[in-house]
Amino acid sequence: MISNEIFTKKQTIINYPIKELVTMLAEGRLKVREKNQLQIRKIRNYIFDNVLTDQIYFPPLVAYLEEGKLEDGKPHQLTIIDGTQRILALSQTNSMIVHRIHSEVDQERKQGLKLLQSLNNAALAVQIFEGLGANEADQLYIDLNTKGKKVSLSKRIAYDSRNEINRITNEILIDNDQLKGAGVEEEKRAVIRPNNKNFVSLSQLRQLVGLFITGKTISSSLVQENLFTLNGEENIELINLWFKELFKLHPVETIGEYEECMLASFPLLYSLATYAIGDMEELSFKEKRVELLRRMEKLRGIDWRPSNKIWRTFKGSERGSKRLFFIHQDKANMAAMVTWLQFQGGE
Repeated sequence: MISNEIFTKKQTIINYPIKELVTMLAEGRLKVREKNQLQIRKIRNYIFDNVLTDQIYFPPLVAYLEEGKLEDGKPHQLTIIDGTQRILALSQTNSMIVHRIHSEVDQERKQGLKLLQSLNNAALAVQIFEGLGANEADQLYIDLNTKGKKVSLSKRIAYDSRNEINRITNEILIDNDQLKGAGVEEEKRAVIRPNNKNFVSLSQLRQLVGLFITGKTISSSLVQENLFTLNGEENIELINLWFKELFKLHPVETIGEYEECMLASFPLLYSLATYAIGDMEELSFKEKRVELLRRMEKLRGIDWRPSNKIWRTFKGSERGSKRLFFIHQDKANMAAMVTWLQFQGGE
């Protein structure tokens, strides 16, 4: 037990075996807040997905004493301030463990057995406050969940080794000299045209990588499904090949300047990527390379300057004193651009 007094509130940190916390919950000695089953499901999936690599990381639960004092010894009754969904997720793993142990899938059996063993030996740290009223506990819950600094997108991509989309995005960001020359905005989620001359933002680069890996538009949750069934190095090679061919359509130095090149429009760029890799799920890696090269070569005769009147046949609007035309990023509009690109490619 580590005890400390901050201002007028005494606090301590105690390690509780997970089995003990689950028992306290079942017996009503661990009070929790309102449950969120969707969040609980995500936490359960996180636990099972990472149990075999021993990479499950939980911050301490935060709780307070409604009765008694910390000096009385290890509390056997607590009220959770922060961590309700974590403890509920752990309490709901038993039935899933049984199901996975009896699964016909070898990976799932291993997950079930490993988690059963881990839960018997694992503990969670609980930060316990003494002297809090209910209103103060509610305020602490709000502060814990709203006042913390969000990890920047660049750090999430750089440090997230589990997610294949993040890993490949980071490798391309580091190794692709042409892309670095075109410019990648790492601090903002989007580039504001025409002032920002960077070709893409880091978030947009990740969307492009996700499209190549999954064959479909990804959400911010970054799905792991890989419809292209290529290994990581093949995915990287294919994406870098696309960028190489892309930069043959317009010079690297000015491709991010909206007044010079419409490829600085992300809706158009994303549509071009969709055109380049569409309907390739059944092809081998070698066949994908050949087809991607063929499709991109067909686009070299297009006039990518903003003055080309073809861009205004798509939905968009004029903005700014120079009345630059900005293409709208909606599903129907981008599908129309893909169809137009396919026509330009002779399909």
